[in-house]
Amino acid sequence: MNQEFETQLQVVQRALGEVVLPALGSAGSHVVEQLHLSIAALSFMQQRLPHARRYYRGTLQRYLDMAEAIGALLAGRAGSDGGGLDPLVSKGQSLLDSPTTEDIDYRRSTADLRARIAALVADARGSAYESALDALVLDHSGPIVLQDRVWCAPLGFELRPDDLPAPDWKPSA
Repeated sequence: MNQEFETQLQVVQRALGEVVLPALGSAGSHVVEQLHLSIAALSFMQQRLPHARRYYRGTLQRYLDMAEAIGALLAGRAGSDGGGLDPLVSKGQSLLDSPTTEDIDYRRSTADLRARIAALVADARGSAYESALDALVLDHSGPIVLQDRVWCAPLGFELRPDDLPAPDWKPSA
């Protein structure tokens, strides 16, 4: 058996599309639809798998940039510890600096930052710095959402995928 993930995904797609799909014949439309969605998901994974590590690293870096900006904003507040982001930023930066970091660790660190930032935004309701924090989060969220849209473009939900910028996680050709 071939040990390359990309090749295995291609073999499964071909088997499902050329063998299983025609054999379904009179199966309900929902069964055929689910098979088409499964084939599309496998195709997406095949396209994105080679770039996943760079994508996860880039996403973590964007959240680290946001967290550092939030920490600076909150550090200017009397009695603030910068929102408790410093340990998460240190951990995330050490993950990016280590050549042995696993993809799941990038994803967990990003999720931890996202959760802490969301909690800070919720806690800021009604505060004197609420609008400044909201503006900062929105400014930093733009590039995150844009690269997420680029990542998901092969799924076909973008109205004008050609208008999206080049991915920052994919090496230039």
